[in-house]
Amino acid sequence: MELILMRHGTTQGNLEKRFIGTLDVPLTPQGEELARRVGPTLPKVAHIYRSPLLRCRQTAELLWPGVEMTVIDELRETDFGPFEGKNHEELKDDPLYQAWIGQPGTHLNFAAMPVGETAQQVVDRVSIGLEKLAKDAAARKFERVGVVSHGGALMGLLSKYGRPERDYYGWMCPNCGGFRMALDSDTLELTVLEEFKG
Repeated sequence: MELILMRHGTTQGNLEKRFIGTLDVPLTPQGEELARRVGPTLPKVAHIYRSPLLRCRQTAELLWPGVEMTVIDELRETDFGPFEGKNHEELKDDPLYQAWIGQPGTHLNFAAMPVGETAQQVVDRVSIGLEKLAKDAAARKFERVGVVSHGGALMGLLSKYGRPERDYYGWMCPNCGGFRMALDSDTLELTVLEEFKG
């Protein structure tokens, strides 16, 4: 089975480099236009699995108009806790933020303090989402499905299952970017067949 893994289109928070995880924000007009432009370049899909958040629903509807969708809650974005809606510039002097981001290159060591989810918690959650969608898609005999999720959620998922292996930030997707992947239904490994730059 093939999965077309896509990050949602551009939001105002993306433009302002804000932590937009659980906040349910819409696409900007530019984000809608980007999805309309990218959609016709993507392979057709039999079904779409998506995050419950508005920006993913809007993106999915624009990438693959008229295709039936299933919401998978585990595909939602990272919960950034008290940092939601803020950007690095606003937070840079906050000691809690400094502790949370830790040292460069240690993404899975986002401090385990009550500020939302750690990167490892996101990996564990999106792994459950992948299991759910793989089981459902196999039962329904889909050959290719679309998956619309978020930058952090996709990086977490692919840092565990993506092949050939890359480091966590090597899986970062631009808005309306992503990958065409071959899914191994036994191991859930996802092998890159094609990359979409958005």
